Amino acid sequence: MKYFKHYETIDGVDRVNYFQPEDTNMCIPEAPDNMDYFRMMEACEAGEAEIVEVDDTPVPTWSDNRIAAYGSWREQLDMMYHGTWEDHVASVKAANPKE
Repeated sequence: MKYFKHYETIDGVDRVNYFQPEDTNMCIPEAPDNMDYFRMMEACEAGEAEIVEVDDTPVPTWSDNRIAAYGSWREQLDMMYHGTWEDHVASVKAANPKE
């Protein structure tokens, strides 16, 4: 049996979210006092199961990148006042094209 180890990397540190047994929707937290976790680790140590890593770190989309690059509404209002907003929006769209 395989157990999928779901984790994410935050600021260069891997953090385990949960383990998921193959062909199930069950989530087993990383907690030594949890009986399911204990059984999973026993099965792995006995060679009856294996743990496969799955990286769940979100990958930013073009939309996420644009939202971050546009700046706050205050910054955008300031750009509108100074007449630079349209150029800024065009440069953000050019740098982060739709996929």
